[in-house]
Amino acid sequence: MNQEHDLEECLKMPNFLSTASSTGDEVTVTGMKEHVLTGRASSLARFMTLQELVLVTLTERALAKPLRSRMHYDHPDVFEKSFVVTSGGVSKAGQGINLSEDVFSGYNATSRRPSMPPPEPSVRSRRWF
Repeated sequence: MNQEHDLEECLKMPNFLSTASSTGDEVTVTGMKEHVLTGRASSLARFMTLQELVLVTLTERALAKPLRSRMHYDHPDVFEKSFVVTSGGVSKAGQGINLSEDVFSGYNATSRRPSMPPPEPSVRSRRWF
């Protein structure tokens, strides 16, 4: 699992939640940009770091601002509890495929509440093992 929640990440959470709710929109799913700690360990780790930068950071910003169609890829950090409970939970299982929370929660939130928050400047640590 690559979702550790260390002490320094917990200290960021009050500031993060205040910036996410200051937009005036109802925030359903939100998350932080990730910093890959082991990005210099090998060429494969460097490739994964660049993939994280391009896909999650740059593409998500383009989808959020001009296109307004952000689906929040890569393990959302914060869900609105009342929305998740009333919409049937986070992950959905089907007969042919199991959809994880990162894909389905973005789709579910966008279809029910079309406004998604802009990408956040906070950084969350991540290790590739």
